Amino acid sequence: MPDEERQIEKADLALAKGTGTAELLLAAARARDNVLRFSESIPLYTRGMDEHPGDARFPRFRGHRFISIRRFDPAITDLKRAADLAPASFDVSYHLALAYYLRGDYNHAAREYQRCLAMAATPQPAPVLKGMPSGWRSCYTMSDDTRVAIVQWAWCALRRAGKPDEAARVLGPIRAQMDVKENVSYFRTLLLYKGLRTESQTMASPFAGNVSPTVGYGVGLWHWLEGRKERACATWERVLTDKNWAAFGFIAAETEMARGACKPAKKR
Repeated sequence: MPDEERQIEKADLALAKGTGTAELLLAAARARDNVLRFSESIPLYTRGMDEHPGDARFPRFRGHRFISIRRFDPAITDLKRAADLAPASFDVSYHLALAYYLRGDYNHAAREYQRCLAMAATPQPAPVLKGMPSGWRSCYTMSDDTRVAIVQWAWCALRRAGKPDEAARVLGPIRAQMDVKENVSYFRTLLLYKGLRTESQTMASPFAGNVSPTVGYGVGLWHWLEGRKERACATWERVLTDKNWAAFGFIAAETEMARGACKPAKKR
């Protein structure tokens, strides 16, 4: 994407004038992330990991960006390191489990999602959570928004791992009336999984922008699990026409196709 506000130039200038602090390095890397220049941000996160080895932010963000460029194994390595530094971080757990899921390791993905969900059912330890940078979200204090995001992928992982009973249990806290402001797409697919929405209701909004990969992958997987593979493949193919190639739903649909889930019919 074009850097119309010259974020990168400003961040690089501040970094050049500064002393290489963690915050300046993060700002320069994040400026590149904002315009999808992940091949440029990853080396800055690497530098941060070298210069600030105890700072969970660098492996957390580099792991996320390895997911963005479809390098799932190094993403897992980074995010496991971040989890060692900040074990209660919601975002670290969420992205680590997602990297497992995208690699096709559904059991590890499910266990990591369930680890974070288990924290939400227990009191948050006081006074400070180990290794948690200021402002980071905790598994102990989930909002409805963070809960629907993690339950969506946990359900997918458990179903793919052949654990339908556990998948049904993880849907238990999901109800029609929740205070969801940001993760509406995940919420809608969860209501579909619970039988509280129809497919047409779930897909009602225009199939464009950020919502389409998220809803499209979830609906496609629902068809797949119910044995409607042609409909699943058609939905995932539709996801891949979207321009938001960095969206997790897009990457998930892409991995399904790359593994040959939707092979074209052989010509007679």
